Parts: sequence; C-alpha cells; structure tokens
Amino acid sequence: MELNIFLIAIAALAAAALTWLIIRFFFAPQQGTAGTLANGVQTATITVKGGYSPAVVDMQAGTPITLTFDRQETGECTSHVVFGDLALDAMLPGNARTDVHLPALPAGDYPFACGMNMVHGLLRVTGPETGGNTGTGHEHTGEVDARTTPAAPSAPSASSTLPTDALAAERRESEERTKEIRQLTKLVAIGTVLTLPVFVPMMLMLAPNGHDIVPMWLMNPWLQALLITPVMFYCGAPIHRVGWPALIHRAPDMNSLVTLGTFAAYLYSLALCVMSSLFPEGSREPYFESVGVVITLVLVGRLLETKAREGTGKAVQSLIRLRPRTAHRTDDATSWQDPSNARDIGIDAVRAGDLLVVHAGERIPVDGEIVAGEASVDESMITGESKPVVKSANATAATNASSATNADIPADATTLTGATVVLKGDLLMRATQVGGDTVLAQIIAMVSRAQATKAPVQKLADRIARIFVPAVMIVAVWTFAIWLAIGPEPRLAHALVTAVSVLIIACPCALGLATPLSVTAAMGLGATNGVLVTSAKALEQAREIRTVVFDKTGTITRGVVDAPSDGDTPATGHGTKPSYEHDPVKEGSREAVAALRAAGIRTVMLSGDRAEVAARVAREVGIDTVIAQVRPDGKAYWIRQLQIARDLAHAANDDGRASATVSSTSELGDVADGLIAMVGDGINDAPALAQADLGIAIGTGTDVAMQSADVTLMNGDLRGVLKTINLSNATMRNIRENLAWAFGYNVIGIPIAAGVLYPFTGWLLSPMIAGLAMALSSVCLVLNANRLHGVRIGDVPAPNGSVPANDGMTGTGAHRREPQVIIDERTELTHLEPAGTSHGSDDTMSTNSNSKEHHMEMHHMHMNAAPTDGETATDPVCGMTVAVTADAITREYDGKTYYFCGEHCANNFMKAPQVFLEQ
Repeated sequence: MELNIFLIAIAALAAAALTWLIIRFFFAPQQGTAGTLANGVQTATITVKGGYSPAVVDMQAGTPITLTFDRQETGECTSHVVFGDLALDAMLPGNARTDVHLPALPAGDYPFACGMNMVHGLLRVTGPETGGNTGTGHEHTGEVDARTTPAAPSAPSASSTLPTDALAAERRESEERTKEIRQLTKLVAIGTVLTLPVFVPMMLMLAPNGHDIVPMWLMNPWLQALLITPVMFYCGAPIHRVGWPALIHRAPDMNSLVTLGTFAAYLYSLALCVMSSLFPEGSREPYFESVGVVITLVLVGRLLETKAREGTGKAVQSLIRLRPRTAHRTDDATSWQDPSNARDIGIDAVRAGDLLVVHAGERIPVDGEIVAGEASVDESMITGESKPVVKSANATAATNASSATNADIPADATTLTGATVVLKGDLLMRATQVGGDTVLAQIIAMVSRAQATKAPVQKLADRIARIFVPAVMIVAVWTFAIWLAIGPEPRLAHALVTAVSVLIIACPCALGLATPLSVTAAMGLGATNGVLVTSAKALEQAREIRTVVFDKTGTITRGVVDAPSDGDTPATGHGTKPSYEHDPVKEGSREAVAALRAAGIRTVMLSGDRAEVAARVAREVGIDTVIAQVRPDGKAYWIRQLQIARDLAHAANDDGRASATVSSTSELGDVADGLIAMVGDGINDAPALAQADLGIAIGTGTDVAMQSADVTLMNGDLRGVLKTINLSNATMRNIRENLAWAFGYNVIGIPIAAGVLYPFTGWLLSPMIAGLAMALSSVCLVLNANRLHGVRIGDVPAPNGSVPANDGMTGTGAHRREPQVIIDERTELTHLEPAGTSHGSDDTMSTNSNSKEHHMEMHHMHMNAAPTDGETATDPVCGMTVAVTADAITREYDGKTYYFCGEHCANNFMKAPQVFLEQ
C-alpha cells in the first residue's frame, strides 16, 4: 500500500484542529447567569432540554433560593434533578415547571445532575457568609423541599405534607414511565417494520448466491432511503431532540453520540443516492440499514432499561403504596366496637388526637397509641422483623405504674405505627403523629435524601463521565483521519464505518449509572429490613467498621429502672438517680455481639454503672472491653479516645516508631485500622453518635439520637448492626461489578470499534453490532443492580453455630477470657493527647476521620465561654474544637453565639439546645 504524504499531513492537521475546537468548546470556562432577587428570595429559571440552560447559575449567600426547572422534554434521563451535596432528589415531570426551594446556603459550589448522572449543572453561591461548603459533599439534609408547579397556573405557596408530595410524585412518575413505555413500544414497532425490508436483504446479500435470492429492486438505495427516513427522523426524534441540545449546551451524552453517528451515516448514504459518481470506487455502498438498526436498537435498549429501572426503587415505592387511603374515625370511646359509631374519612383529614378504629386485616392509618382492645400486629414493613407484636390497652396502664414491677412489658407494647397490619383483634387508637410526621413518612423522606447523596467511590466515575463524550468525539475524529490517510481501500468507507462505530458503541450512561443504581436498590433493601441509612457515604463506609461501641442501658439492655434500695447512698451514685443494675439483656444482643466478634470486630460497652455491674453484663453478652462509671457527658470523650488510640497506633505502624504517646491510650488497646461505630438510643448519646466515625441509632430511642446518627435500626435489635455491615458489603460488591462492567465495556469496545483488530484479523465492527452492544450495556447494569433485592442481609451467623454461653466468660473454647474493664475516673473532661501532637494531619488521618467530615484537634476549654475572633470554641454537640472566624458555622440561642464544626452538628443543636448545653 502506497502512502500519500500529502493526504496524511492534511488529515493530521484537520484532526488536530478539530481536537482543539472540541476541547475549547467543551472545557472553556462557562459564564454563570445571575439570579434575580424579589421579596427576599433569589430566583432563576433553568430550561431542561437536552441539558440545563443556563448550566451555571450564580446566587448570593445568605438568601433563600428558588430554582424553577422548565422541563421541555420527556424520558427517563432528565426526569429527576439531584443536588448531591444537599441530599435533594426532585422529580421533574415532563413538559412542566417544577420549583425547587433551597434555604439560604453558605458560599460554595453546589453541583446538580440528572437522575442518570449524565446532564450536569452548577449552582455557584458567592458572598461573605461561607459555611465551610466547597462542594465536596457536605450535606444540608432536611433543609430543602421540592414542589411541582403546573406549566400554566401557578401553584399555591404552601407546600403539601410530605406523604402527599411523595404519593403525588410517585403517581406522576409512574404515569410518565407508563406513557414513555407506551411511546417507546410504538416507536420500536415502527422502526422494526420499516428497517427489516432494508436490513434482511443486506444480510442475505452476504450469503452465498445472495444475488440470486434477493430481488435487485429491494437493493435500490432510493427505496432504502424512503423506508429509513421515517425511522431516522420520527423514531429517532426522542434521541435527536436531546442529542443536539446537549451538544449545544456543552453537556453531551449518549444521545449526542448516537445522533452524531446516525446523522453521519444517513447523510453519507443520502449523498450516495444523489451523487454516487463523485465517490471513490469501493465507497459507494449506502449504510441506511445501519441507521435504521442502530436507532431501533437504541430505542429497544431504552425500553428495556425503563422497564428494568422500575425494580431499583420498588422497595421504597412499595412503602409509599402501603399508606392507607381511609381511616375509621369515632367520637365515642365507650362504644367504639359498634360499626355505626365510626365514619370513614380520607387519610389526609386525620388530625392528631382523633380516635380511630382499626379492624383485623386492616392497616393502621397513622402513628398513635392504643386506647382500647388488644391485637397482634405485623410490623415487618417498618422493622424488618417478621415476628408479630402484641399490642394491648392493658399495657398502657401497666407502663404508667412502677417500671420495677413491670419488667416484662415491652416499651413499644402501647405504640402503633402507621401502615403496619393488624393480623388479629380490633383496636381503638388515638392518633399522635399524622401527615409528614409519621414514621412511614420519615422513612420515605430519609431514604429519598439518602438516594440523592453520592458515595465517595462515585467520584472517579463522575470525573471520567464528564470528559467521556468529548474524549470519544476526539477518538472518532482521529479514527476517521487515520483510516482515511493510511487505511486500505475503500478508505472513505472504512473511515466512516469506524468513526461511526466509535461514536455509537461508547456508553457514557454506564459510567454515570454504575453507582446510583446500586445505591438506590440498596437503600430500598435496607429500608425493608429495618435499616435506614442516611447517606451513600455511610453506606459505603459501614463495611470498614472494626470497632463497635455500645451504650448499655436501652441499647444492649432494655432500660428497666430498679427501685432504690435502703442501702444506696449518694457516695455510690445510687439512691439519688435511677438505677439499671438489674436491667435485663435485650433479645438478640448476645447473638449480635457474638457475630461481630466472629467477624473480627472489637466490641466496647459504655456504662454508667459500677464496674462490677457493667462487667457482669459484658460477660453475659460477650463484650470485649467495658468502660464503667461513665458520666452521661463522657461518652463522646471515650469515642474520641478510641479514635486517638487507633490513629496513633496506625501512625506508629506506618513509620515504625514506638511513640510515647501511644502509651497514654494503651489501655484502650491497639486498633490500628478501620472505623469506630457508636450504637446508642438516648438523648445523651447524641454527642457520641455525632463524634463516632459512624453513628448507629436505635429506632426505639429518641428523635435527637436518630437525627445525630448515620444509620437508624428501626426495631432496636442489635443484629441490625450486622445487617448494616452486610448491606454495605453487598452494595459495594455490586457497585464494583457495575464499575468493572462500565469501564471494561468502554475500554474494550471503543478500540475494537476503532479497528485495532483489523491488522491482525481483517475484521471491522459493524455500526449495527456497535448499536446493539451500546443498547444492552446500560440494561446489564440495571439488571445487576436489581440483583441486590435478592441479598439476605439479615443472616447473622454465630461462631460454631451457637451463641456464647452465660458461663461468666466471653468467647468460646480456648479463647475464653474476662472482658477488659476500664473505670472512668476523670473528675473533669480532659484529653489524653500531649501538647503539640496533631491527630488531624493528612498523613495520619487520610483514611480515618475523627468526626465524619472534619479533621481537627481537640482542646479542653469551657463550652459556653464567649470567644473572640481568632480564638477557638468547642462544638457543644460533638466536642470538636472550632476556629472562631468570619467563616465559622454559628447558631444563636438565648442571646449567645455557639460555634460548630459543620451543619450536621449545628442542625442537631437547634433541635434541642438544652439537651447539649446541660451536659
């Protein structure tokens, strides 16, 4: 083959010029569009059509924000807008306007993306009121809401309650998905009918004696053009309507690549019909069949994916659908069993304090307390526990008496949870929580926020996805240039086929979907098993837990108070406060601890009881280390000491030095790697839950504890800790599989499409095969994510198939030993690290953070002292030291300013300031 130096030079220069233009077009800085201020609210309208326009919106810090998303298209891709840093996922109905209301945000970058993580935009907040947010994942959970506004009339200013919004959104999404499936089915049918008469003859022509089988009039290029043109412009309209605007908005996606590839092949084929004599010999074959097959296959893939994506969120959708539509209200508490005394009302009309009648086989309409009757209730949809729970009005009177005489009455025997099922018996209940305040509504809200967050593992995929399409376009340009300059004849045909194949086979959606699909499925799986995870980051980190710290009372034990005995004295700490010395161990505690220890996880128990009492409980349960006589305000301190011990040991192991500082925390043992989780249920556990690497709250505990935690166990069973770890392991395994498929598919597929195998095999990838592979790639990811629904995270094995016997020793066999007992003898809160030692440096804290988000040193100072600028203050929630600057996160309460390490602690503080200030 003779090389044409002039042609090579021209092709190289043209490819280089196009490469420069592509890079400049897609990566040049984008000018932001400033919002407008009216009535104390900043507003901006963002058009959603193949991208976000404008893609960058500039707002000022310190003022609430309303973003109106005007979605002028339908389809799965842009049906949601997700603000990952704000844990907000808002549905955007097709051809409608949706208002997304945000609070006054601190300065920083807040990226947002479509639900498939392919279309990206940026909310850029500037101004002096910085809150530490730089767009790196800091979450303002619970502070945002989304409201849908119809396209014509404006919506009322007051937002609906959460369940109504959730149900309406779920209904709209279901209707839109059904409409899309119907439309896609029609387009696939039309595309198939019109493409087969072109595709089948072309395939038959490749067979021996094909010219004798196929009538030549079927090979007429004008007939092919007549059949494929409707496929190109009618069936392909949903692709092109998104693909071209996405290119214009500098946010190209899969649709853009398909649009470019099919338009190139269609125009080439059409040009052949008009002026075939101008094309070189061997380059006069049209590719109409490839155009029709590619568009039809892409639509088939989108149809399959739309149907399959219903499964990823089916767990949460099933929870939403469980909400009853009606309730039986009565005003006669004495004759409530008479059906004539009750009347049916809509569920949204129920108010707190209403008396409601629930019969066997019905769902409890809202949260409440039992007033009369007795029934067996299935609470598995909330707690994941299949065993029915007996609810009785007799328990109400019993729990009002001395708890010392009613140790066998469960704490939740009088409470009723909305949407759970009465299996047997009738009840009269009093509504206590309705609308958005019910447990079901909180679960839906928590899971929705969690699904909107991003796992750290997704960052790499996101960075690659944002440059992926321009990179593919550059590869296609150089592929065309190389084949045209040095390829074999027919050069033009080969150059076109390979360039189009590169454009069509690339699948950026696979990279964008790999993590969100798995997270969505995992959050739903956890919710149906009684494990509520508040963020994708916590879901990813749970598998790294190596130490679990338990609060004793109400967590390991049931929290039954002993009556003071005559022998108790103030000196012993008893007789002046409640005693839990004979507090019974909760069901499942022994199995949970045994399974944790079998998995190589160290267990620690914090107890305010005397050493001998705490040690007895530790032996009974199988705890490794117990810290006794801990003050209520000392739990966060001991979490901090465990973290210090871990970090110092980790640093010493890294550089081989035997640091003297390790000895100061040696009593806590060597935990060189892994995260420290805290499990608690009370108000005084909130600081410790916030301080731990991962906070796990007992769902039967207080709201403050649950708001401070990363995970909530709805049924209070400690076996839920293993469920959380199992869920994390299963999710990360699924994410790794998805990422491997996404990366592997593109890394292998694109070079093959470019023709790297041709010199060795003489084989080129057909655009039709490329289209089929691309169409099925995302479907494979969706199907793999749906496999999570079959994972059994509730399996909690015990060592050797048994639990530790209550024989006064922990462990089994030759490894039985007494628990290590540490007595909290501090007279004031001090910290063990020596002066000048930093535990927040990058070298020692690169993988283990002390407070989930921030790496700071802790110093002892009075919590309520009023610092001046340049000094430091102590976060009253987690005890972290905060620099007093203009950028500090602050809250005002009772005339004083309090400083916080992050919005998470600040929000928890404002829910119950006295709880944290009294410690």
